[in-house]
Order: sequence, then C-alpha cells, then structure tokens
Amino acid sequence: MAEFYNRTRKSPSIPLSLLKRGHVAGLLLYCLLQGSDLAREGFENSGSYSFADHIYRNVASGRNSLGRWVDARLLGMPAVRSFRSRFLASRDELAHFLCQRSGAELSILSVPCGIPRDLVEGAAIARQRGADLSKVTFHGLDLDPEVLRKATRFAGENGLKNFRVREGDALCSSSYPAVADFISSTGLAEFLDDERLGILYGRVFAPLRPGGVFLSSGMQRRAISEYLLKIAELRVNYRNAERLAELARATGFAEVRASYDDLGIQSILVARK
Repeated sequence: MAEFYNRTRKSPSIPLSLLKRGHVAGLLLYCLLQGSDLAREGFENSGSYSFADHIYRNVASGRNSLGRWVDARLLGMPAVRSFRSRFLASRDELAHFLCQRSGAELSILSVPCGIPRDLVEGAAIARQRGADLSKVTFHGLDLDPEVLRKATRFAGENGLKNFRVREGDALCSSSYPAVADFISSTGLAEFLDDERLGILYGRVFAPLRPGGVFLSSGMQRRAISEYLLKIAELRVNYRNAERLAELARATGFAEVRASYDDLGIQSILVARK
C-alpha cells in the first residue's frame, strides 16, 4: 500500500489525547481553533492539499464570524505567511522560466501537485508577459486519485491548457514522465527524512533535461508553529537552506541556489541540472 507521507497522526482523537496528557490549555486552544477552516482542516486531515491551498489562496473562512476572525489571525501569522511564500516562489520561478523559454516545447511537472495553483498562476503571469505557451504540457503528479480529479477540474476552470495527471508515489521513478524541463515540489520535504529526501531529489533529477530547473522548499523551526503542529500531531523534519543545497549537490545538480524567504522560515531551493 502506498504511503501518504503527510499523514503522521497516531491518536484517533486529538482532544482525548490532549486530556490524557493533561494539556488543558492545548484543549481550550483546540476548541477555539475548530471554528477556523484552516485549523480544522489541519487537525482532521494532517497537512493536506486543502490545508496548503487555503494558505496559498489567502482568503479567511470559517464556521461563523468568530471562526473567520480566527482564520484571518492564523493567515496573518509569520509562520503561515512564510508557508505561503513557497507557493509564491514556485509560481514566480515558473513564470520566469516560461518567459525565458517562450515558444519552446516544454514539459512542466508539479509533485505532489495538490491543487496546482502555482502552475495556473505561473502560466497566467507568463502569458500576461507575452510568453507563447502553445507547446507547453503541464503535469500534476499525486498519490491521491481524488486530489487529481480536483486538480484537473481546477486547471480546466482556470484556463490551464494541456494539463495531464499522473497517479503515483513521488519516490517511485515509474511515476514520472520520460522527460521534464521544470519540476516543482513544495511541502513534501518536511515529511521526509534525509534518506527519503535524497531519493526524491534523485527521482526528480533523472527525467530533467540538461538545463532543467528543480524548485523545492524546506522549513526552519519556530516555537509557535511547532506548538500548533504538535497539537495537530504533525511531525515534520526541519532543514535550513544550507542542508537543502547539500542534498541537491550530492544528487548531481550543476547549479544550486538556496535562500530564505523574507521571514527567514522557509528555505527555497532552485537547482539546475
């Protein structure tokens, strides 16, 4: 059976787990956060594609006015704004790449794709800048068939032509297209140890054409975000930009650039084969 790497929760009930551990403050906070769509999605479905896309979309919502207020406060937290920065980095890097290769036959891949907002918005920005995308094929790779159905609908509704889906495990070479020119993978590294992350980088490296670009991300530890992740029982791997660069160079990438977002929390890796 394929493994969903972001599903790290062990307890059948988070409130019961908090009570057993005597975390009364955590239980009260959990109850308050339940009104927020963002927090509830995080608690119920670990680090799901809906959780990530809620942050990328950046529109507060909840069960009632208090829930929407809480949701807005969460979206305004530095750790959450930093989380969104990885989407913005992927979107903008893709737009830049498409403009540089305007008119060329290209294969673009997002893995795992979730809701492919970075592909949709990156392509839209490139078109606004005059890029010819008529020969570009976009691919979304994900393990969850339901996600792929939603990704296909989202792409179609938002004008992303030539979007193809691939159901498979990001750590299996057979999941990937034969060739790719640009691959983005954000939000997966946090759920992989160094060994598995090295495997992911190797799987990405193989289909990239010479000169192809790979964009990925990592996260640094911050006290408040770590506390909320622990309540949701999400266990993540923290890495700085330097560590991401080391792993990319060990894979064989010729040019590696790793930096931090403006808040110094998200690490953004851009590597060229």
